[in-house]
Amino acid sequence: MKINWRGLIALGVIAVALFWAADSVRSRSYSGSNLNFGIGSGSVTVTNPSDAPVPVQLVGTGTRAFMVSSTIEEVEGSSTRQGTGRNTTQMFEFALPPGSSEITVARGTNVNFVAGADTSLEAMVQPQGATEARTTLIVAAVVILGALFYISRMNSHRWIGPLRRQAAVKQAAKLVSESAAAGHGQGRTIRSYGDNRADISN
Repeated sequence: MKINWRGLIALGVIAVALFWAADSVRSRSYSGSNLNFGIGSGSVTVTNPSDAPVPVQLVGTGTRAFMVSSTIEEVEGSSTRQGTGRNTTQMFEFALPPGSSEITVARGTNVNFVAGADTSLEAMVQPQGATEARTTLIVAAVVILGALFYISRMNSHRWIGPLRRQAAVKQAAKLVSESAAAGHGQGRTIRSYGDNRADISN
């Protein structure tokens, strides 16, 4: 039995695209003390169950500053540069108040949320914002459709023939049904004519 490697590769591309898209947009949850996790370009909702604020650092790599916005009063702004050369990082520090708070990072890459206390926190991270998630899904859809078209072309688009025949059968059945409905109860009426021949007996 001959194996079509190109078809298998195309199927592999579809599987990778599906996994990449699902993994990129799915939410991630973290819980525990001394949390350290990546935020991405989306938002993170953190719950502090204690009665005291918890010191938090947002740490990013590189020289480019990132922007922070949040539902916490007066917690917004840009990160500050720390270190020089290869050891350069970007940092934004704040106190996480009791209760639930939402934090969003923009223009940042590889930004981590680092909690500096033993307080057990709960966090839900949406790694991509709405725009990034939409772009991810569009790219995945284009790749998948391209791979499906390639597989179809390898098989000379054989799947189109049965669909066309099925569509033709449905169209024919529809025309017959419409014709029968139009002619139902409207057969030609038999008309009776009297004998109009003149009486020539006289």
